[in-house]
This record gives sequence, C-alpha cells and structure tokens, in this order.
Amino acid sequence: MPRALIIFNPTAGLKSKIDVEGIVRDRLSGLDYKVDLFYLNNRFEDEIRDFNFSDIDLVVAVGGDGTVKVATRTIIENKLKIPLAIIPYGSANVIAMSAGIPTNIRNALKLIEKSNKTIAIDVGLVNKKHYFLVGLSIGYISKVVIGASHHLKNKFGFLGYLLVFIFHKIKIKKLKFEIKTRNRNFWVRGNSLIVFNTLNYYGLKIKKPINFSDGVFNLYVFTNKTFISLLEAFALMLFYHRPPRYVLALDNSYFKIILKNPSNSCQIDGDYVKLPRIIEVELLPKTLEIIIGK
Repeated sequence: MPRALIIFNPTAGLKSKIDVEGIVRDRLSGLDYKVDLFYLNNRFEDEIRDFNFSDIDLVVAVGGDGTVKVATRTIIENKLKIPLAIIPYGSANVIAMSAGIPTNIRNALKLIEKSNKTIAIDVGLVNKKHYFLVGLSIGYISKVVIGASHHLKNKFGFLGYLLVFIFHKIKIKKLKFEIKTRNRNFWVRGNSLIVFNTLNYYGLKIKKPINFSDGVFNLYVFTNKTFISLLEAFALMLFYHRPPRYVLALDNSYFKIILKNPSNSCQIDGDYVKLPRIIEVELLPKTLEIIIGK
C-alpha cells in the first residue's frame, strides 16, 4: 500500500465550515494510500524530525504558500525523490495558481492519481537555510505582507493585504541596497526589494513573465517616495518589462544583497524571517516535482 504524508495547516485559508481534513483523507484513502498527517503547529518541527520517510510515496501540502514552503523544505532536506501535491487552502495561493492547480479543494484533489503528471520547478534558497517558491522581500512591502494578520487573511483572503496597504500607516523609509550578481554590482536606494521566483495573484500578472521553471529570479527595487507613486510603479509594471521610473529590475540566478544594517522587515513566502545584513539568494534549478494533473 502506498503512503502519503500530509502537511496540513488548520489555520490557513478563509473561514469555512467544510471538513478539509476529512475531504483530503477520503480522497487519498479512495486511491489506496495509507495516510500520515501532520498539523503545521508549534509541535510540527519536533514531530516531523522523528518521522520515518523511507517508504513515503507522496507529500501533500494542504494550506497556503507558507505550507507549500514547509513541504518543499521537508522533501529537499530529507532527500525525497517524490512529488508534491498542492491543495490550495490559503489567502493568496500564488504557487498553485502559477502551476494551474484549481483553487477549489475537491478539484485540486482530483489531480492526484496513481500515475501523476508532474512538472519540475525552481526553488530559491536564502543563506543556505531558508527555502522559497514565491519570493523574498525586504522593506516597506514586506512590512505590509507581515502586517496582514491571520485574522485579516482568514476573513478577507488576499484583500487582507490590500486593507493593510490602505489603512495601516506604515511609513515609507528608504534603505540602501548593494546588490551583487556573479558578474556585476549595483547600488540603489529604495523602500522595498523583492526577489520573485513566480508571480500570479488571482490571474493578475505583470508585463514581464515570471516563471518558476525558467532558471532565473526576477529582482525589483522600488524607489518611490510616496504611496501614490508606489501605485504608479505597480501600474507601470503591468505595461513595461522594465518600467521607466520608480523600479530597478534585474534578472539573475544568484544575488547577494548587502544592507547597511540588518532589517526587521524581511519575509519569505508570506512569513516573517530574521535575516542578517548580508543576504545570499541562490536558485536551485528544477529541484521540486509538483503534481499538475493531466
């Protein structure tokens, strides 16, 4: 009998009365999987550390992008050569949308079969420690993402981030970034730096394609001084590969980002993380297999 490891975040997603855990268990049981389920809570790290992965055939992430990030780390660090099934149950579900996975839980589960079709995607690694699939951000935009509480995201979904943008008075401050690629150096002052591996917010995409299977990251530094000019910067990204103002855009598979001082406004795939003033971001090409169905 094949075995499936489920990593389930019970606090993710919009408030719902449906029994997500039961629906996932029933689908996998119907495919003759023996199920091992771990809740993503404060006991997760201790419990997963003692787990025997030797005969696991499938990992299933039930949650948002942060849950998928944890499942990815679990697969890579345990050297598992098995696919990841993503069941979107978060506020943004960027990874699932980028891969064309339905955001409806039952429809996403239909993609899981005994003979699964998969695609290989790139994974980001920060300072040899933190994995990511969507991206890393530092500065003002990161503070907005971090400031969107579980309550806001559970009640309003992606709109929770927009509410923080509009109503939460976060001061726009400039940071000095030194950015090194393998062959060039850049110095720029800006309020936010973002490194994208993929980008798809409910079908909203910028002009420049950002794809998690193309072997490069897309880095952006926002240099605007006001909230209104930040909105203009976003609008320009919808129409220009390299916006004419407010945005520095770079593409590479490796970045070293050097800050004057460590920042308390760093997030990776939606989760706050404390990083030092020197941040190395490297791309692991096509490291993760995800199920996409037929």
